[in-house]
Amino acid sequence: MWSSAPAADLLREARSFIAGAPETMLDAAFLAEDGAGTVVGFIEVSVRDFADGCDSMPIPHVEGWYVEPAARRQSVGRSLMNAAEAWARERGFTELASDTELHNTASQSAHGGCGFEEVERLVKFRKSLGGSRP
Repeated sequence: MWSSAPAADLLREARSFIAGAPETMLDAAFLAEDGAGTVVGFIEVSVRDFADGCDSMPIPHVEGWYVEPAARRQSVGRSLMNAAEAWARERGFTELASDTELHNTASQSAHGGCGFEEVERLVKFRKSLGGSRP
């Protein structure tokens, strides 16, 4: 899912989360398995201080949501989102935030299918100032 992220960083973060380490950014993660016990999807949730377009703070935020292509359109993604929503409700939250890239229309559609409403579009910029970081 995160092809630009170094695999070692992703593995380290996953191991930290499983071990219950306090430095992990995730607060919850759920897996979906097929009938053979193969993982076909996941959803990760963190609690952020705020999220654009939301009224409450802090706010649970979907950090990652992925379903293997062969398992899509079988309610796997919706089931994962339902698990994240239930987790948030059990903790007293009244909203759930998420985001996706502008070009990811499949994710936008999936979010809409789960009842999310679009609240903002954003284009982020970067300018190199040269040199090395201190």
